[in-house]
Amino acid sequence: MLDVAVVGGGLCGLALAHSLQARKLDWALFEARPRLGGRVLTVASSRGLPLDLGPTWFWPATQPSVARLVADLGLTTVAQADDGHVLLLDDPNHAPRLAAFDPRTGSPAPQGTPAQPDALHAGARRLAGGMGALVAALQQRLEPARLHLEHALEAVTDFGTHVELELRQGEALVKVQARRVVLALPPRLVAASVFFEPALPADLTQVLQATPTWMAAAAKAVLAVPRPLWREEGHTGNAWSTHAQAVLAETFDASPAEPAAAGAALAGFVALDPDQRRHFERSLPLLVESQVAMLFGPQAVEQGEVHLQDWAQEPCTCAAADLADGATGGHPAYGHAQLQDAHWTGRLWFAGSESARSGGGYLEGALVAAARVRRQLDEAAAADANENALQRFDRWMRQQREDALQRYRHQVHAALSQQRDAQLTQQALLGAMESLYADALTELRRLPLATAALPVEQGRHALTPRVLQPFLGLADELLEEAVRFNRTSCALSNFPFEHKPDAQYVKTIRRDLAAAWQDFALQVNEQLRGKAA
Repeated sequence: MLDVAVVGGGLCGLALAHSLQARKLDWALFEARPRLGGRVLTVASSRGLPLDLGPTWFWPATQPSVARLVADLGLTTVAQADDGHVLLLDDPNHAPRLAAFDPRTGSPAPQGTPAQPDALHAGARRLAGGMGALVAALQQRLEPARLHLEHALEAVTDFGTHVELELRQGEALVKVQARRVVLALPPRLVAASVFFEPALPADLTQVLQATPTWMAAAAKAVLAVPRPLWREEGHTGNAWSTHAQAVLAETFDASPAEPAAAGAALAGFVALDPDQRRHFERSLPLLVESQVAMLFGPQAVEQGEVHLQDWAQEPCTCAAADLADGATGGHPAYGHAQLQDAHWTGRLWFAGSESARSGGGYLEGALVAAARVRRQLDEAAAADANENALQRFDRWMRQQREDALQRYRHQVHAALSQQRDAQLTQQALLGAMESLYADALTELRRLPLATAALPVEQGRHALTPRVLQPFLGLADELLEEAVRFNRTSCALSNFPFEHKPDAQYVKTIRRDLAAAWQDFALQVNEQLRGKAA
């Protein structure tokens, strides 16, 4: 049985798998597509130029997780060309005009406004080998045998101690058991295509259905050409087409930073909606070339090749509800609280970029979600390990409770043999409890407890109440047993004050036992805090 099964081989799933492997857990990743990467899709032109048909950019200033991962993997980045100008085509019957971009309004500035470099893309960077280089770098570091492609999730069943997955691989139905399952998938796809037994709560299902998949209904086009002729004409490649017949809403330079033998490329987001794209599917490459020619001249498309990716036709990305939303609109609010929590008592988790509270929908969100689930899995694993250790401690303590009277009798006999008879019951009870507490501290010290990640509130470690729980009521029980023993003990019959202790004497004993308990509780807490430190 697996420790963790990850479903979804996008950036989130891959990053999480990387963490699981580093922790030496028994894990496996399942992806419905015949490739890894999810919405990250980089293809090669006929000349070998990497072309991003999915995410292209990341922003180091506001996306630290991606920036850190790119640096850790040693990947080369490319600044997005941006001189602050945008070529604006707002009338198909007239030539485009050059305008400065105004970042305050998000639109072209009035004529005569000076351009601000980097205003349009705000410091965006690309990867030299396309975003696919990020996926490839992570994949290379994972054990190949644990990566299962073309495994589409159909059902998830909770068996109380573990979860069983049913995955479709061609005509075969594959069943996989795991202690914990992470669904690193778009929430809407989970709601639309996965059967849960028992059924998920209605409010959680509603959250899954209501969470849009970022860019699911969008389409992207890339034109690969031998040379970046637009650069030779003094353009950056940034252009907007806003007229009603526009095929590309936005274009940008997708070439290497320096001229390369593999050529150059312009990329753009398709302005047509999914229905229009299906209608013009055969002629769409020609329409893309036509618009690029209108923007940068017919020579810019010579010997060009158009690559298109319509994500609305990608069943592993786009749900029916995403099509109903359309390809445009503002950025949704992601990271719903229900998607942050564990379900099925810590056996089911939701991940993926749309579950992230920051960077939701972007590559950053995928890494933020992976980091969150990694922490939560660590905490859950630590809790399991701690519970196993504490159950061992409980078993040890049950035996000590059974033997507590024997500790008292041993203390009584030792005192009598040494002719110590002053406050004999009081001293014997206190000695019995203190010896038990000392043994308990030794046993506690041996336990393999994971305490570092657990909170300390107002000086009390989170595990302290759990460790002390088996001791509750023990002192009172032992006192009652000691009094009964005294009344039947021939050895104590010569000591009336001990043979039948009065209420005041019992009250004094209780006070001393309470002080010993308090001291023991403080030592337990300090020992747990010391383990954490």
